[in-house]
Parts: sequence; structure tokens; C-alpha cells
Amino acid sequence: MKGLLRIGQVSKLYGISLDTLRHYDRKGLLKPIIDSQNDYRYYSLEHLDILEMILVGKYINIPLDQMKERIDSESIDEYLSMVKEQKERINEEKRLLNQLDQYAEDMLEVLATISKFKNDYTFSTASAYKGIDITIYSIDLGTLLQVDTNSQQKEGIEALEQWAFYHSESDGTIVENDEVVGFSFPDSTINTIILQKQFIFAAEHNIVAQHHITGYYANIMFWGVKKDLMEYLYKLCCHFGLHYSTLIVKYKFALLHKNMDHEYFVEIYFPKNPV
Repeated sequence: MKGLLRIGQVSKLYGISLDTLRHYDRKGLLKPIIDSQNDYRYYSLEHLDILEMILVGKYINIPLDQMKERIDSESIDEYLSMVKEQKERINEEKRLLNQLDQYAEDMLEVLATISKFKNDYTFSTASAYKGIDITIYSIDLGTLLQVDTNSQQKEGIEALEQWAFYHSESDGTIVENDEVVGFSFPDSTINTIILQKQFIFAAEHNIVAQHHITGYYANIMFWGVKKDLMEYLYKLCCHFGLHYSTLIVKYKFALLHKNMDHEYFVEIYFPKNPV
């Protein structure tokens, strides 16, 4: 057929496979001219206009079904609406990528700190006392095991901050409430708003407890296994005279070991009166 391109020629011209062109045919997006004598597929220049529009849509990640709807509509307003919607999706993806970039940057900073870190047993590096304002959601493990995980939106939960609560008794003994897990939300958490709404809803229905930590606290870092952490907390409490006090510990990183005796890099907050 004169003035027409065969399917193989179109494939080579645009660098796309024969199967892709056949797929566009099956989707009703790009119906070629079929030679009734040999079933060969041919494309006109007008077909190529359609193909180029499909490829533009593919380039900016517009689904084929949406492309078909707009092509079938023969309306410039429909194309305008489609590209506006896609631009909004692209901007949202950029926002999420920026958050992921910040999360990766924060992780690099933590790992670089750990690689050179040594525990301070003189406690001279404890921070100056300052007012803090942290909301921690705690849930006991028994309740956590009963939560219907299939019905919950969990995207971003891998980036939540994990906390543990430790109490110093009158004799200096350190006791961990290991039946409770605490979570808070860093700024770099993906889908923070969705997760916060879920935790607020859970708190309102007594599924989790909401702890609002305010007041003057000092903090210091520690790196080591759980047994050594307990000893460090004991020495810290003795050094600062912390009795009947609650220490809150944020777990920032875990170096995993096959024997399950993991090493933890933590930030310890302990209450003190302002200086």
C-alpha cells in the first residue's frame, strides 16, 4: 500500500517493539489498516500522530486507559485536564522523593556518627538542659498482636522513631517496661499525616496511649548491646542522682547480629531541673 508504513518500519522508526504496537491495537488506542489479502498491518501519517501522543503520555507516566479516554474525547479541555492531573501527581512524587532524600541524609549522618562514636562514662558530654515537647504513642505488645494489619495503611511506618521507657528504682535498679513499644513521627516520615491520623484515632479509642513529654531534660548518646545499655543507665542515674525517675530512650539504629545480640545506637533523655 502506497504512502503507508508497515508495522516493522514503525517499530524501527520509533524504537518500540512489535508487541507494543499490537498491544496498542488491542487496547483500541492505535488501530492499524489491515490488508485483507495478507493481514499485514499498515500505518498512515495520521496514525503516527496518534502514536506520538501515546508516547508523550507514556513519557510522563499517564496510564494508557486515561490516554484512550482523552483521545476518544476529541476535546482539548480533556487533554488540559489530563496533563494538569499528571503534573499534580509528579509534584507529589517529587515531594516524596525529597522526603526520602532527607531520610537518607539523616541516616548517613547517624552512621557517620556511630563509626567514630565512643561512650562517655564521665557523662560530661550530656547536653545542656532544655525544654522538650515530644508526643509518643505507646502500645502494649498484646494489643499490637491483635491489630488487624490488613486493614491499616502502613506506608511510611518503617521510618517511625521507636522509643522505650526505663524506670530507676530507689535502690538504683533499672527496669524496662518491655511490654510496651513507643512511636513518634520524624519530619522525614513518608505519609506522616495519614499515620498520625491513625495513631490519634487509636489513642481516642484506647488502642494506644498518648504520652506528651514536656519539661526540662538532658540527653546523651549510647552505643552497645542491651546488657551494656542497662548498665550505662544505672551509672547515669547514680551520677545524676536520678531515683524514681523515668528515662525515655530513642532507638536510632540497630546493628544486627546473627546471634540476635544486636548493638543499638540510642539517645537517652533524662529529667533534670533547668540550670
